[in-house]
Amino acid sequence: MSSDWSPGEVHETFSEWALAQGVIANKVRPARFPGRGLGMIATDTIKSGDFVVKVPTTTILTADKIPSEFRSQFPEDTRIQAIIAAYLTCSSEEDLAPYSLWFKTWPTRQDFEDSMPMLWPRSLGGLTWPDSDDAADPAVAASQSNFLPPCISGLWNSIQKGGVTRQYETEHQDLVQQQGLRLGKAWNDVVSVIPDIDWKSFSYHWLILNTRSFYWVAPDQEAPEDRNDAMALLPFADYFNHSDVECDVKFDGDGYTLSATEDYEAGDEVYMSYGSHPNDFLLAEYGFFMDKNDSDCIYLDDIILCDFPSAEKQEELWLNQYYGNYSVNSEGVCYRTEIAACLMYMEEEDWRNHLEGSTEGVDEKKSEDIIKGWLRTYAAEADATMSALRKAMESGGVPETHHGKAEYLLRRWKQIKSICESASSALSL
Repeated sequence: MSSDWSPGEVHETFSEWALAQGVIANKVRPARFPGRGLGMIATDTIKSGDFVVKVPTTTILTADKIPSEFRSQFPEDTRIQAIIAAYLTCSSEEDLAPYSLWFKTWPTRQDFEDSMPMLWPRSLGGLTWPDSDDAADPAVAASQSNFLPPCISGLWNSIQKGGVTRQYETEHQDLVQQQGLRLGKAWNDVVSVIPDIDWKSFSYHWLILNTRSFYWVAPDQEAPEDRNDAMALLPFADYFNHSDVECDVKFDGDGYTLSATEDYEAGDEVYMSYGSHPNDFLLAEYGFFMDKNDSDCIYLDDIILCDFPSAEKQEELWLNQYYGNYSVNSEGVCYRTEIAACLMYMEEEDWRNHLEGSTEGVDEKKSEDIIKGWLRTYAAEADATMSALRKAMESGGVPETHHGKAEYLLRRWKQIKSICESASSALSL
């Protein structure tokens, strides 16, 4: 195989170490893909169903590997992610020596600052943290540019957010704020015990866990309520990059087994799925998004709820469990969105009967026009934000050192506008 695929000496040395610890690699190895960074490459033909990597429990880094005297000092509700991050930050070189070769393969703090929106400057929509330049300037810290997509930031340029009257659960919206709350709580819990802990190092290790961990529950334990308390770091297996292909990941008392669910030829990159997530989620959580993502979508919640004619009708949505989570992909809108559109013009009793299957009072043309209006509003948001972002780049509002991030955001906004246009076209078919 071409030497161009070599991952470099650090990664080759680590791979040798991992295999010596009992990791089994079947027809795969780490490789550097030109222009795309590190991943896992097939060294021979792989058939769907073949296992590609096995990682024994002895090499997995979990909370159980952390000394109990270290774990027990934290407040009872401290998340496992915070405790492991604190351990990796505060422990001595001697204590962490078994993992030293592995640590050298991890991304750097600068890699996270370049890719993770939560660490970007406020001029692009990032958050203010203890080590950021923004934190020292109250005027800058008080400002917030709305260049991140609304699903990530919760902010808009072209509509006044304020129509939401109920709190509801959502997985793929207000992502940076949710991340900020999680990291902020982790930091406060750890600082209460270790006041002199270094923020930069702690937040780096917290992000390592956030982006590279696998779901893990020991055989003798029950699954926790919060998935973030069921995490493990797996050496070698963390080389796999994400794709929206299905994957087969199993774990038991012996460790993890990762198997292919499609065929690969020698030289192909072998992927594992991080889950069926939209591109905004991938960007916020992992620092990348995909050019082609069958799970990509956007949400119309703020647009729809701001547009609703009365609080009484919003209450109808709530009582009938149709409040929020109105998703759109390139093939059209979800059923929840269609139901919300009907309530815009229908009498409440007719609408409730419609939920039971009645078509009395339903006007497909009215529904289509309403939904297209919502999609036009989102497309206009994309145009307004892209225009403002370009102007900020030209004027210096976004420093040249951050133009790469801005160009990446422009690509995402173009995807968002394309979703709006494709969904609108699908309504007319």
